[in-house]
Amino acid sequence: MSLYFLLGSCEEAKDIIPLPTMNATVDNEGWNTNATWCIYNKSGKPQNIEIIGSPTLSKTADKVIVLTILGNTTGTYQFGIGTVSANCNVVYKKTSDAIEGGDNYYVAYEATITISEMNTEKKTISGSFSAKCINTALVPDEVIITNGTFKNVFYTEE
Repeated sequence: MSLYFLLGSCEEAKDIIPLPTMNATVDNEGWNTNATWCIYNKSGKPQNIEIIGSPTLSKTADKVIVLTILGNTTGTYQFGIGTVSANCNVVYKKTSDAIEGGDNYYVAYEATITISEMNTEKKTISGSFSAKCINTALVPDEVIITNGTFKNVFYTEE
């Protein structure tokens, strides 16, 4: 009877990229994604980045968050009353059938998105976000997003 052992190396795996994550607190409830993707529009004027987080892989998912950044470098982007420039936006789709301007489609009136890392070699982006969003219903409703983070989200270039 022979006994064989397979010994592995304890060297650091430099080529392993962690799974992307995106989470936040929406109206004091935890929110996280199972599907996160990012599009970096290099040819746009201005160049822009769109990060989309969805709790499910379904195209009919509820509670989708869309971050739009008018820029392509690390730093803080803001939108709202009293900000010098409006260079970001946050949209929250409460239901899958939310249409722009509808009761379940919330747009930021105040938002902050920070890109803390943009790895052009691995094509990943990481950062944080928060927003106060409102819908355009006859009786407006507000959604507050806090403690938002996105980490190691892969981006494709257009």
